[in-house]
Amino acid sequence: MATTWLADADPKTSWAHDTWPDLAALPQKEYAVAVLPVHGFAGHGADRPVDTEEVLGALLLRDAVGRASHRFTLRILPPLRFVTAAADGFFGVDVDTAADLFRAIAAGVAAAGFRKLVFFNTSAVNEPVIATAAVDARVDLGLRTYVVHARALGLDCARHQAGDLGPFAEHLSGLLGEIRAHLAPPLPAESGPTPAPVPESEIHPAYRPCYLGGLSAPQLAALGGTREAMAILPVSAIEQHGPHLPLGVDAILGQALLAATLARLPRTAPVFVTPASAYGKSNEHLGFPGTITLPAPVLRRVVFAVARQLHALGVRRLAVLNTHGGNSAVLPPVLREVREAFGLSTLVLRPETPPELAAPEAAWGFHAGEWETALMLACAPELVRRDRAVAEYPARLTDPGELRPENAPATFAWMTRDLSRSGVMGDPTPATAEQGRRWLDAAAAGLAAKITEGLAL
Repeated sequence: MATTWLADADPKTSWAHDTWPDLAALPQKEYAVAVLPVHGFAGHGADRPVDTEEVLGALLLRDAVGRASHRFTLRILPPLRFVTAAADGFFGVDVDTAADLFRAIAAGVAAAGFRKLVFFNTSAVNEPVIATAAVDARVDLGLRTYVVHARALGLDCARHQAGDLGPFAEHLSGLLGEIRAHLAPPLPAESGPTPAPVPESEIHPAYRPCYLGGLSAPQLAALGGTREAMAILPVSAIEQHGPHLPLGVDAILGQALLAATLARLPRTAPVFVTPASAYGKSNEHLGFPGTITLPAPVLRRVVFAVARQLHALGVRRLAVLNTHGGNSAVLPPVLREVREAFGLSTLVLRPETPPELAAPEAAWGFHAGEWETALMLACAPELVRRDRAVAEYPARLTDPGELRPENAPATFAWMTRDLSRSGVMGDPTPATAEQGRRWLDAAAAGLAAKITEGLAL
């Protein structure tokens, strides 16, 4: 399932693969365990990629969760990659931004009804920041918070070579069991087989050869000689998409579109991909369990931090691939600041919706409707619950007056619950996988053309 790459995610335990009703209906959620993986980027020698912490951490966490998930309910959040960095690190943010990111994600976990949150951290430099974040989430949000550092398990990500992570996974699995049992009813007896370890190839994106996280520190330093290079920052969201689509639609489709787009470019094109932010500004979807939102200033600071890192590496072009509407108004101001501060050429990439949509869908099908459902049927059909698909439009073409939620002379600020009971704004029922494949190909062609134009500027 390369197109649904979310690194630490296993489909059976991934927060991003649940629908909001499924997450809402989890039994004994007050005793379930949510896990936030935290990974940094650092130089680990000339022959090791700067995302070594995430690679090892993802393999370890997948193995550990597989050993534990048949005994109790676990949900693994998309990884947080934008945290503080050491002097020789990459893609770091300031301490306040890291703290705000932790708080925003923890708030989404609490709003979904979970009461236990584990920070699973592979970054030594972030240990004190996470200690503070855990206490703040306990005090301010009422969460039971727990911290597990890879170093405490005996795993030194800077020195560990590819090989058996089984003993570390067994240790982590036991710790997750202790956390589940803490201040909770007794665990049921263990049952079920221990799953096989996850192959490393399954945690990488399809575009790994041009992924900046997959390069070593010396390779990143050499990018300065590629003056015409463009870096693409994927930004999406974790939010409700109705009863039939998972919470991670925007992140999943962003990865699928990116892989399909890059496959259309010449292999020699100087295009690279930064670490992705699965989280975005999604507060319009609050009230539906599973939605996690970043405040607009925090998202702006993350984008600015990535731009600052690219400038330091000598990259002079930044394109942001945005697959969530709520981010659209946040990005232009920060990209203007990026141009003024660093002189980078900037571009927002947004996939075009197909022209053959029916008039009501073209006007009002802007969330979990035919287009997104068709793309998901093409990319990850196992995550689409067709039998739950319902149609809800936030307005009708024949409504009197000109006041509308979107695309009108007068608009009003809205939350999804103002417009839709299901979370759907559109009609997903006509969607087909064949449509999705055709529309994905057309969207990738359009994005590839925009990237080519951007490289020529």
